[in-house]
Amino acid sequence: MKLKNLWFLYIIFSHVAAIFIFLAGFLPVRTRNQTFASWVDSFPKELNGLVLNPEQLYTPKLTQLVLIVIDALRADFIIGENLDSMPFLSKLHHNGQACSYLAHAHTPTVTLPRIKALVTGSVPGFADVIFNLGSPQLDEDNILSQFAANSHKMVFYGDDTWLKLFPGKFLRSEGTTSFFVNDFKEVDENVTRHLDFELSQMDWSVMILHYLGLDHIGHVRGPRSPLIPQKLKEMDEVIRKIHQQFSTNDTAIIICGDHGMSDSGSHGGSSKSEVEIPLTFVMEGCQPDPESDSDFSNHLQIDLAPTMAVLMGVPIPTNNLGSLLLGVTHDFELKHKLYAAYVNAQNIFLQSERNNENVEFQRAVKLYQDWLTNDASGKGDYIANLFVKAAAEMSSLSIKNLVEFDLYLMIVGIVISFQLLLITVLECHRFTDWSTIRPVYSLIIGISLFSIFLHVLTCVSIDNESSICINGRVPAIYCLGLSICILCFFVINCQLIWNRSWFRFKKLGCSPEVFLLLGSLLHAFSLGASSFVEEEHQTYYYFVNTLALLMIFGSKRRKESILSLIGFMGLVRIARCWNQTGDKWINEPDVKEWLNTPGNQPYLTVSSVIGAMGILHWILRNLKLRTLQVMATFASLVANLAHRSALGFFSLCYPQSTGLVEASVAYLSVIVIGVFSRERSSTMITMWTVLTSLLKRPHNLILTWIHLLQYSLISPHLTAQLNPFYNNLAHYCIGMAWYFQEGNGNNLARIDLASGYVGLSSYNVFAVGFLLSCATFSGPVLALLLDIHRQKLHSKDNTQMYGFIYSRMLIMAFLFVIVTSLRYHLFVWTVFSPKLLYEGTMSIFLLVILILAR
Repeated sequence: MKLKNLWFLYIIFSHVAAIFIFLAGFLPVRTRNQTFASWVDSFPKELNGLVLNPEQLYTPKLTQLVLIVIDALRADFIIGENLDSMPFLSKLHHNGQACSYLAHAHTPTVTLPRIKALVTGSVPGFADVIFNLGSPQLDEDNILSQFAANSHKMVFYGDDTWLKLFPGKFLRSEGTTSFFVNDFKEVDENVTRHLDFELSQMDWSVMILHYLGLDHIGHVRGPRSPLIPQKLKEMDEVIRKIHQQFSTNDTAIIICGDHGMSDSGSHGGSSKSEVEIPLTFVMEGCQPDPESDSDFSNHLQIDLAPTMAVLMGVPIPTNNLGSLLLGVTHDFELKHKLYAAYVNAQNIFLQSERNNENVEFQRAVKLYQDWLTNDASGKGDYIANLFVKAAAEMSSLSIKNLVEFDLYLMIVGIVISFQLLLITVLECHRFTDWSTIRPVYSLIIGISLFSIFLHVLTCVSIDNESSICINGRVPAIYCLGLSICILCFFVINCQLIWNRSWFRFKKLGCSPEVFLLLGSLLHAFSLGASSFVEEEHQTYYYFVNTLALLMIFGSKRRKESILSLIGFMGLVRIARCWNQTGDKWINEPDVKEWLNTPGNQPYLTVSSVIGAMGILHWILRNLKLRTLQVMATFASLVANLAHRSALGFFSLCYPQSTGLVEASVAYLSVIVIGVFSRERSSTMITMWTVLTSLLKRPHNLILTWIHLLQYSLISPHLTAQLNPFYNNLAHYCIGMAWYFQEGNGNNLARIDLASGYVGLSSYNVFAVGFLLSCATFSGPVLALLLDIHRQKLHSKDNTQMYGFIYSRMLIMAFLFVIVTSLRYHLFVWTVFSPKLLYEGTMSIFLLVILILAR
C-alpha cells in the first residue's frame, strides 16, 4: 500500500476515533445510587421529635394491579375528543370509574429509556438511545424490584425489552420482539392470548402487558392510518375483558403509553405529540386533580412509579424523582395520604443538597408537624398539595443536576478533530501549496513529553474525575490504555502537521469556489443556533440553487448552461416539496401526503412505475454494466414494485402477502450486480441505487430518478468549472439536499424504522442497523459514489476525496465545540444532541463507504 493511501486511511480512522472519544465524554453512562429502598431505611420514623409509624401510616390500597403499556399511545388518541376511539374506556370515564392525566415524557422518546423512567421514577440519560437496540439488565432500584422484595409475584407479556431489563423477576412471562415493525397483529395477539389463563389464576399480584401493534402501525402507515382506530378498539376490548373479570375495590388497571407518536408516525424527538402521553387509572375513587391544584397539574411520566408504590404499599425507588398523583389517593384516609406525600417529597429532598433551599418543602414539613400535633384536619388536603408541589419543584431542579459530562475527554476529542481538520486542509493541493520536509525528531519527542506532562497535570487538577485519569470509578488498565491511544493520536497528528506546514496560500478561484468555501464555513458556524439546526434543509436548498446560479454566469456556453441549470433548479424546487421536513413546516401539505391518500393510490402506483423505469433508463445510459448486470438491475426494480404491491401500496392485480419473497429476489439481484462487476464505480452506483430504492417509502421511488436527473444536468458544469477539492464540496452539498428532500431531518422522529425491516422475517440487529443506515443516508452516499465515478471517467489518477472528508470533519469539529459550549442549554437534549448523533453516524457510515468505493 502506498504511503499516501496509508495516511488517507489514518485520517479517516482517527476521525472516527475522535467521534467516539467526544461522545464518551458527552454521553457517559450515568452513575446512580445503587442502594435499594427498604422498610428499615426509607421511611421517616420521626419528625422533629414526633413518632411516626410507617406500618400504620403507609398501608397498601390495592392487592392486585394490571399495568397496560400501549407503545406509542399519544395523549390525543384517547384524551379529549378522541376518547370515543375506545368506547368502553369512555364509558368508564363517564361513570366515574376511571380518570386520566396528561403526562409529559422526557426526551429521548424511545422505548428503552421510557421503560426505565416508568419503573425507576428517574430520568435516564440520552446515551440510552444508543443502548435501545440492546437492553442490558437494570441494576438500579425500581418498582419491579420493590414488588419482588415485598412478596408480590408478577407476570409479564409483551415487548421483550422488559425481560432483558428484569431477568428472573417474573413468575410467568413471554416476550415479543419490539423491532419487527411490519407485524401489526400477531405481536399483540401473542400478548392477549394469555389473558384468559392469567385472569383465572390467583397467584400473582402484578400483571404487566406491553402492546406493540400501535407503534408498528405508526412507523409503517402513520398516525392517520385507518388501522389506528381499529387497533385502539382492539386495546379497548382488552381493557373490557380485564375489567369484567378483575374489577374490585382493591384492584386497579393502569393504561399508559411509553411515548407518543409524531405526525409522521415515528418517535424519538421532543414534539408535543411525542412527549404527551396519557396516564389512565381504572379504579374506585380515582379523581382528576381539582382546579385548585393547577400550579402543578402538568404531570410527568415518572410520576407513575411513586404512585404505583404508594398504591401497592411498597417503598418508593431510591432514585425516584416523580411526584405522587394525589387524585389517585382520593379515597385514602387523610393521615395515609399526608404520610405518603411526605415520604415522596422527603425521598426527592434527600437526593440533592440544593433541595435544602426549597421553601415550599420546609413550609409543608412545618405545617405537617402542626397537623400531627393539633390534628388540624381542615388543612390536610392543603398540606398534601403543598408536599406534591414542593416535590415537583425539587424534582425539576434535580433533573437539571443529573447531567454529567467528562469535559476533559470532550476537549481531547475537540483538539484531535481540529488537528485532523488542519491535516486534511493541508492535503488539499488546490487550496494550498506545500512541500514535505524531514521531521525534526527532537521536536516530536518534546511534544510527546510535554503532552504527557500536561495530561498528568490536568488529571491532578480536576481531581481525577475524567475517565482517562486513573481513579476508582473505572479500571486503571482502561484509563492507561485510553490515555496512551489519545497521546499517540495527538503526537502523530502534530508530526503530520509539521511535515505539511511549509505552505503558502494560493489565490482563490472562481466565484462558485469562493461561495462553496465560505458557505461551508458559515454553515458550520450556523449550527450553533437551534433554529438553523431544526431548519437545516433550507441552508442546503439555498446552497445548491445559488451554486447553479453562479455557474450560469461562469459558464463559457451561456445558452446551454441556462437551459440545463435552470432545469436543475426546477427539479430541486419540485423535489423539495415532495416531503416536508424540519420543524416549522412539517405539518404543511406535501406531495407525499397527497400520494399516500387512499383515494390517490393509482397515482402512487403510476409515479412508482415511472420512477423505476426512469432509474433503469438512467443507469443504462450513464453506467458501464455487463449484460447480466443489466438483467439483474431490471429484475431488482421489478421485484421492488412487486414487493410494494404485495404489501398493498399499489393498485395492481397482485396477490397480497408479506413481500418477503419479492424483497429476497431484489436483494439477490443486488448481489448478482456486485459479483459480475465490470467497472467498480458503475457497479457501486447501480447496487446502491436499486438497494435504496427498495428500502425507501413507495412515494420516494420516483424521487430517486429525479435526483439522478438533477445530477445529469449539473454534473458537466461541476467538472468544467470546479477544482477537485471544490467538486467534492459541491457533491457533498447536493447529497445533503437529497437527504432532506427524502424527508429526513435532525430529529430522531424522522428516522424511518420500517426501512430497516424490508425483507426480514425476524429481527437481526446488524441487518436492521445496516438497512436503516442505507435508507437514511442514501442521498449523501449516492452523491459520494457519483463523484468517485465522475473522477474516474475524467482522470487516470487516484480519486481526490479530501474535500468530502474536509466537509465531514469541519462540521464535526465545530459541532463538538458548539455542543460543549451549549451543554447546559435548554435545547441541548432535544436539538443539539440528536444532531450530534446524526452527524456522527453519518460520518462513520460515509467514510466506510468511501473506503470501500475508492
